[in-house]
Amino acid sequence: MSNDVWALAEIPSGKLANISLQLASKAAELAKALGGEPAAVAMGAGARDAAQDLGACGVSKVYASEGAVYGEYLAQPYVATLAALIQQHQPKLVLWGGTNFGRDVAARVAARLGLGIEYNVNEVALDGDQIVMSVPAFGGAQTVKMAFQGEGTKLLGARQNAFPTVRTGGSATVEDVAAPTAPANGAKITGTFGTEGAQEAGHLGKASDGHDIWMPAASRAKLEEAQIVVSGGRGLGGPQGFAQIEDLAAALGASVGASRAAVDAGWIPYGHQVGQTGKTVKPTVYIACGISGAVQHKAGMGTSSLVIAINKDKDAPIFGFCDLGIVGDLNVVVPQLTAAVKQRKGQ
Repeated sequence: MSNDVWALAEIPSGKLANISLQLASKAAELAKALGGEPAAVAMGAGARDAAQDLGACGVSKVYASEGAVYGEYLAQPYVATLAALIQQHQPKLVLWGGTNFGRDVAARVAARLGLGIEYNVNEVALDGDQIVMSVPAFGGAQTVKMAFQGEGTKLLGARQNAFPTVRTGGSATVEDVAAPTAPANGAKITGTFGTEGAQEAGHLGKASDGHDIWMPAASRAKLEEAQIVVSGGRGLGGPQGFAQIEDLAAALGASVGASRAAVDAGWIPYGHQVGQTGKTVKPTVYIACGISGAVQHKAGMGTSSLVIAINKDKDAPIFGFCDLGIVGDLNVVVPQLTAAVKQRKGQ
């Protein structure tokens, strides 16, 4: 087995996802420490074009596989290609992102090849030649140090935004890999739909059981890739409270997030949850409105560059780690902040 470290790239709709650059950066760091080669595996439309950005983050080789089969079927073609490459080259470690794509592909590869796999990692380092991972436990209240045992390639799943993107300015060679044949019994994609590019404004809608639920505008950046995030919590009092969060987000060009309490109450869809059991974000600015700041929420946004908290409870835990805290009624403060932003931007 080699000491090579690989990153599994994601190229949704032909565009390299940010998490791919984070994984490539970490792969380069670990491979250098181990004395191996950092590489990336890119599959689907745009795989060869992704090599430039992946190389800039430190990987020296990109295994690129393009073919119509990747766009026609679900996970099976990706699994077949990655499994074959692992069997051929025997890397020490393969990093993959904790996204729907990453979990689907990595779990299938682990089962097919009988490999060790770990999910939800938020930090990884080396102790000699042993890979040591930090994994949240007990709802984020504790962090557990873990290490792989035994021989063979290991699969490490990282939380989104767990690792920084480090651009070293390097370049990568491309090794073309033949696309697999169509799976005999594969589930085929008949169509896609989603919120990408939608222009619909945020609005109060109805959940499947008929209760009111706030549906944020779908035209902004993905939550985990946003540079500014405005989140609402239990202090909003109900789904209608997200209207003012939406207004502030629109003025700032931000994405809308939420605490677990707001999601569990059915006020906003789960896809907007920030925290240990939701998404990990790392924006330039994170504005928490009516969020107490429990450790589970901090686990998903604690690495934000600037954290602003608005809460009427002066003893709320979030005031212990935010950069700027405003003790006050969010129903007063948020509209005033929105008006100030609009005035500053001349809206």
